Amino acid sequence: GGARTAPDAVQAALQVYRALGMRPLHVRKEIPGFIADRLLEAVWRESLHLVNDGVATTGEIDDAIRFGAGQRWSFMGSFLTYTLAGGDAGMRHFMSQFGPALKLPWTRLEAPELTDQLIDDVVEGTRAQLGSHSIADLERYRDDCLMAVQEAIRVTKLQHGISPDE
Repeated sequence: GGARTAPDAVQAALQVYRALGMRPLHVRKEIPGFIADRLLEAVWRESLHLVNDGVATTGEIDDAIRFGAGQRWSFMGSFLTYTLAGGDAGMRHFMSQFGPALKLPWTRLEAPELTDQLIDDVVEGTRAQLGSHSIADLERYRDDCLMAVQEAIRVTKLQHGISPDE
């Protein structure tokens, strides 16, 4: 809700959507657009650059998403995926190891400065997402979900007469 929206109204709306089986997002600050649309726009923009620069075809980009990040994002999102990339030390190690790469010229998107506050916010946020689960627990969850997603896609393709290799 915006500055003129009562906090009770926001909570009531969240409860209604949850009761309908939806997963509402509480946007804590007014921004143009929606959270999911903004994230998709960033991927879309980068995809258009890759096609325009002759780096990849649209099919190759779709495959990179379908067989790569997209599978993980369906059950973990980007922050928990990168938490695992940090190994046993989790997100803080990931940020220190890979954060500097955000300054490399391989993306068309400008990254925010990795301040201590931003790193702490990301680390604490992912720690809260993990709850009482360990990195090893999350790795097992990821692996089980990946196998289940891949099998579901294979079965559904066969049901529709599509080769599992497509």
